[in-house]
Amino acid sequence: MNIALLGLGTVGSGVVNVLTNNSDKITKLTDEKIIISHILVSDVDKQRDADTGAAVITDDVNDIIEDDTIDIVIEVMGGIEKTKDLLQSFLKRGVHVVSANKDMLAEHIDVLTETANENNATLAYEASVAGGLPIVRSIENSLNSNRITKVLGILNGTTNYILSKMAIDGWEYNKALADAKEKGYAETDPTNDVEGIDAKRKIVLLSRLAYDRKINMSEVQVRGISDVSIVDIDNAARENLTLKLLGKSTYDAGGLCVSVEPVLLPSTHQLASVNYEMNAVYVNGNAVGETMFYGPGAGSLQTASAVVSDLINVIRYKDAGVKNFAPDETVEVNPDSGAGRHYIRFANEQNEAEAALNGMSVEFKIVDSDEFVIITEAITNKQLDDLKADRLLDIKASYQIDGVE
Repeated sequence: MNIALLGLGTVGSGVVNVLTNNSDKITKLTDEKIIISHILVSDVDKQRDADTGAAVITDDVNDIIEDDTIDIVIEVMGGIEKTKDLLQSFLKRGVHVVSANKDMLAEHIDVLTETANENNATLAYEASVAGGLPIVRSIENSLNSNRITKVLGILNGTTNYILSKMAIDGWEYNKALADAKEKGYAETDPTNDVEGIDAKRKIVLLSRLAYDRKINMSEVQVRGISDVSIVDIDNAARENLTLKLLGKSTYDAGGLCVSVEPVLLPSTHQLASVNYEMNAVYVNGNAVGETMFYGPGAGSLQTASAVVSDLINVIRYKDAGVKNFAPDETVEVNPDSGAGRHYIRFANEQNEAEAALNGMSVEFKIVDSDEFVIITEAITNKQLDDLKADRLLDIKASYQIDGVE
């Protein structure tokens, strides 16, 4: 079984090491001798922490495209449009593809699965969401007897690390971000992480699986953590609330709602205790009830574990004729209803803000009267919009409270 590995960075090196270190078990499971015949890299002279054996190390993708002996392609190099075109070309030839590329998949998974199904190929992507967590296969296979109504997840280790440092260690945002960069949890340009873009791509992939619907990613509302203040984290903690950046989706009679935003959870909620670089996904099914998957969301061997697991399953079931999961219907994404309780901090004097709140029939509890901070009772989306639109009110921070039935 000849494998072409596209990319030999952190995850690619992990894939080589997992295949090498666990070769006996993998061979037993697949009844195949797995050979990495080609590895695509950007710099053939770079030294790497992986024993590539007799593989052809190349920076020319044509060396792989033109080799008809390749059975499976593993893609861990990143990129969106060019990578999509490349993987589609393999799928058109019936070559199976394993990808960890959530950026590309969130944009193009529907066309890729269609191509795969037309050509009896498999597209597997467990590692694209939450690294080492077996969440993709669990939703697609283990929970497929359920009508899933809610998916809620801490899907980005960088932002969770930053918020944990702020909540647990009392650090300001900029200090926590600098520490995340130093430890390798954040990129030099952390925009995709801290502005919620990475989490958006992941919740779109999970929601597509959970609800069997195609989703337009551009319709998903996103709010990141770059404006989070330690003041609000401390105020919330006194009310036994914990701030987490969550990918959220629900699908019910009211339609589909998907969003990414910082949300306050009761400190007793399972997700509230998921700290630092760890990820977790909470899934609610009508038969199984509430389930939670917890584990490392990134890392060389952790993500490689999911990649190689996909590889094993592709080999084991390649002749079974099972089609890739492919929703038929596209559903419009509704904006977050906003309905529920909210934490709000005002720059106004207390009497000014209270007058406006009472005028809109908003019931609330005062958390801090020096810098006027409240927690509302349940309010509608319109009431929240009216508060934000009121020119006499100066809202410094606002967070929805979730996880309370």
